[in-house]
Amino acid sequence: MKSFRHGSVPVLLMLFLLAAAAGLSAQDRYALVAPNGIAFSEIRGYEDWKVVAPSFRTDNNEVRVILANEVMIGAFRTGAPAPGGSFPEGSIIVKIGYSAVTSQSFAAALVPGILKRVEFIIKDSRRFPKTSGWGYARFVYDPAKAVFTAYGKDAAFGQECYACHTIVKDQDFIFTKYPQR
Repeated sequence: MKSFRHGSVPVLLMLFLLAAAAGLSAQDRYALVAPNGIAFSEIRGYEDWKVVAPSFRTDNNEVRVILANEVMIGAFRTGAPAPGGSFPEGSIIVKIGYSAVTSQSFAAALVPGILKRVEFIIKDSRRFPKTSGWGYARFVYDPAKAVFTAYGKDAAFGQECYACHTIVKDQDFIFTKYPQR
């Protein structure tokens, strides 16, 4: 059995400390807050939420996976939103956006590439009366730094999101429908 040389111990200690520092410096995305006060922590566990539907944005070549919490999934399953109806308070929908890339295994398929953003919409009429009860948050991902940053300079960015979502006012401002399974 070989023993460590005295010079190996400091090198191993340095590698251990660097690894520990890298782990400590990893971003806690759940500590992030959008300019309008919506925290990333409000969707904690979203990675395990049920899929509503995929989507593809041709304007920015983005594959999206649309997820929802149990409140919203339950509403979708009962036909929400009915014409002129709405989703219940506490409904949350998450959109995970990826660059679209051609599958290496099957050239006819576009698949998720690099993570670009995580966006979400929360139904809370008391907090967001100016946007028909929906609060919007977007966190942009920087793959080079492996960090998220909140989108928007101030709380007014929610109006930008809302303006786009008014196109589907008759669907309670939600673009994605729950397709047949």
